[in-house]
Amino acid sequence: MTSILAAALVAAWAAIVLLFLGYSALLGQIRELKSGQPTGGGVSHPELAAPSAVGRTVALVVGSGCATCAEVLPAWLTLVPQLADAGHRPVLLSIDNSTGWAEHGAETFMLGSELSAPLLLAYQPALLLFDESGAIVSAEPVGSALGLQEYCAPLLGLVSS
Repeated sequence: MTSILAAALVAAWAAIVLLFLGYSALLGQIRELKSGQPTGGGVSHPELAAPSAVGRTVALVVGSGCATCAEVLPAWLTLVPQLADAGHRPVLLSIDNSTGWAEHGAETFMLGSELSAPLLLAYQPALLLFDESGAIVSAEPVGSALGLQEYCAPLLGLVSS
């Protein structure tokens, strides 16, 4: 009986240590996001490089298992020509390689498997900005169509006061 209790105690402590390590890693990622520094650990994605030093590649990252992604897509499709007219490169990026976005009205999109380096995001949809070297400038979670429009407003010169 005592050997069973001892084994259970060791297993419980091992679980506590693993939870602590996971929590520490999560806190590190949260601090990185709050710092405002580019996320992605210096990884460059040349296939997502912006067209110029002035413009940005504006990528909406979506996943097939994400209901919010499907809700945000119509707003994205409305913003695509506006972003292109403003000198940016809009890209719809299917992070899980789903091609079902064509059924939702997306004419063109990029698959996550086409990237030269993995994009590690804990949330979808997300709006990512890339500079002319393909480095991530910012990554913002998008929770609604209105949120997407608000994130894109400065890129379109529609700054609210």
